[in-house]
Amino acid sequence: MSVNKDTFGLKRDFNYDFEGTGRKPVEWQEADKVAERLVPTHCSFCGVQCGMHLKVAKGQVIGVEPRDYPHNLGSLCPKGIVAYQQVNHPDRLKYPMRRKNGRSSPLERVSWDEALDYVARRWREVQAQHGRDAVAVYSGSSMTNEKCYLAGKFARVGIGTRHIDYNERLCMSAAGMAYARAFGIDRAPVPMPDIPLANCILAIGSNVAECFPIVMAGSGRLATGEQSCL
Repeated sequence: MSVNKDTFGLKRDFNYDFEGTGRKPVEWQEADKVAERLVPTHCSFCGVQCGMHLKVAKGQVIGVEPRDYPHNLGSLCPKGIVAYQQVNHPDRLKYPMRRKNGRSSPLERVSWDEALDYVARRWREVQAQHGRDAVAVYSGSSMTNEKCYLAGKFARVGIGTRHIDYNERLCMSAAGMAYARAFGIDRAPVPMPDIPLANCILAIGSNVAECFPIVMAGSGRLATGEQSCL
């Protein structure tokens, strides 16, 4: 994750991030509406999984606010703050679309049955021609452990391919190796809420504030301690 620098700019238009489709800024000022209920959930923009509430009124998501969760402690980064805008955004894809007459043809709306049948048929054709490993599955850090487990089973058992990869190889391979050599385990040996409890944190080759603002906030609480250093 990377935060746009203009997010913190002075005189910045409210909710600038999703105003590129021609909507006037005033049309996005729905966060001022009073919510009828709050729905607890998690931000899905990165692996931190900050706790948040969706503000709902008349069956529509009108805003978001942080909740007191061990990871973010009532804070959200700029991406999490505007996360709710995707729900009703005019460019959001809400149904399957397919180019029925080749890549140069326009996208046409199709049913879920037609879309899934087409994908399954093409996968079978590709595997029949090039082998079962010609199809790969890729998941990400925004998925829960249970969903990642299902993705692995779907790839190996359902599709029959050995090519299943996760965010860990793309993003965390170096960190995983460092963890293994230093602590004998290929993942973080402590949970995020333990970060402020450390006496010293050494960050090398990483801009924590840029990549994980919420983690940086926890490190900031560490740095304010009398006997702590960052």
